Amino acid sequence: MDIFLGIDGGGTHTRVVLMDGHEVELGRMVGSASGLDKSSVSASVEEIKTLCGKVLDGIECSSISLCAGLAGAGDTVIKKSLESAIQELGISKDVSVRTDAEVTFMDAFGLTESGILLIAGTGSTALGRGLNGSKRVGGWGSVIGDEGSGYRIGLESLRSVIQAQDERMASTSLVYEVLGALELNAPRDLVTWVSSAEKSEVAALANLVCHMADAGEEVSSSIVKKAIDDLVIHVQTLLENLGPWPSAPEIALHGGLIGPAGPLHDDLILALEKLNCDIFKEEIDGARGACRMAACIQGSEHNSSNLGVFP
Repeated sequence: MDIFLGIDGGGTHTRVVLMDGHEVELGRMVGSASGLDKSSVSASVEEIKTLCGKVLDGIECSSISLCAGLAGAGDTVIKKSLESAIQELGISKDVSVRTDAEVTFMDAFGLTESGILLIAGTGSTALGRGLNGSKRVGGWGSVIGDEGSGYRIGLESLRSVIQAQDERMASTSLVYEVLGALELNAPRDLVTWVSSAEKSEVAALANLVCHMADAGEEVSSSIVKKAIDDLVIHVQTLLENLGPWPSAPEIALHGGLIGPAGPLHDDLILALEKLNCDIFKEEIDGARGACRMAACIQGSEHNSSNLGVFP
């Protein structure tokens, strides 16, 4: 029996799915982060090894094809390094690496359908495919990108605390809520905290900010509005660059911030109403998309190194 291993590794969680050739799910595991924004290549591969070992326990098969979609794996050198390191684990001889966004797009739209995928969780990015080809917007990482992401929202909340401390802006309830959430006594304690904080820890503050924005807190509302505006610009840029569109394209929303249960989901949909698009309604699963990518790569008669890759 031929089986396919799909891995979706981001800045917060790693999900591994095992499927057969008929897309019947044979197993699933969830672990800690393996995206390269947080992990080194060795740490990422170690987490993949652990989860794959668990999901394959007791499974008999003739061949395994593996595709790993990992945050931060867009660089060609890093991708090749990951493919070699995963291959050395001995799980599969057929190993391919893509970004987490690319395998998620695969799950929503396959290799040929037009559409736009917007992701906002710990980080953010958008991918689109239309009559004028394929394009990526965002996905530049936390230092120079990730607009509209949980990390950016969390970072802006920390900045509001220090600006209030300096009296560059009025102190609001957000200051006390942020310090309380981090169990800190004073704004100056943030210097020590942020120097060792993981990206996911900063991003975790986004839920607090969104909750306070819903309650009408002014600074939080401003931060959330900026995040939504930034995400809309991602989509608008793809709509303009990949058109004309024969019909209103579907926009798939994915990630902890904007997925169906995300705190920005409803407000973002309202903001997207001004654009000529429809919201993708089906469930999206990046690990399943990685399985589908592995199956397509295995069945490809041509060079598959760029299959499903976005420029």
